Amino acid sequence: MKIFNQVSSFMFGMECLGCGATSEVLDPWLCPKCKMALRGEALQSSFPSPDVICLYPMRGITRRMIHALKYKSLPGVASYLVKRSSAVDGGEVALAMSVYPKPFFFVPVPLHPSRLRERGYNQAEKIAAAFAVVTGGSVARWLSRTRFVVSQTKLSKEEREWNVAGAFAARLPRKKPSQGTIFIVDDVFTTGATTSACMAALEGKIDLEVKVCTLLYEEPVSAAMDFVADNQVEWDIIEKHR
Repeated sequence: MKIFNQVSSFMFGMECLGCGATSEVLDPWLCPKCKMALRGEALQSSFPSPDVICLYPMRGITRRMIHALKYKSLPGVASYLVKRSSAVDGGEVALAMSVYPKPFFFVPVPLHPSRLRERGYNQAEKIAAAFAVVTGGSVARWLSRTRFVVSQTKLSKEEREWNVAGAFAARLPRKKPSQGTIFIVDDVFTTGATTSACMAALEGKIDLEVKVCTLLYEEPVSAAMDFVADNQVEWDIIEKHR
């Protein structure tokens, strides 16, 4: 048992991703109190438009977990959040998705190659894989990023749209599916500029309905605060590797 605890501590650490408190009863990311809090947030799924599904609101615990997914090399957080959301067990999101034609194709928003090298993985792809597991769908890498864009968090809606316009291109298979539903997958939905640019890249190139699925929904008014947090995390990473 002692050896197991040592290995567990080495792999996952002893700090709760939600509150930062030291705990020996993580599961493996959250302490019991934060796990209960996440269950409450899972009941707050959002539908910003008829074509957009977001599993959680961007609040304290979910914000910290998405930062862990993106900046602390913890890709397993993606699966953890999806499996504890209302996308499973007949929850609100599961019911909303049940009306769409199957099979489901989850298309992750691609990272620019330079950002992918820095991070080591695409968090949107990890989320897409988790969605595929709980719905019986598949991951479809049908988009590529054509150019690097600056962080969206501090930009206005119009600036976000300009920033990602033409940033994606379709990369569809030769034999295109004739039935099913495409879901563009990203980590956070704010104004929808990024996912709209992805949808535009697919428009007219495949005859399937296209929707959007993200882990979190963030009110645009709170996005500026995350810009500061994101920059601080990236700065810390740069300083660590100097």
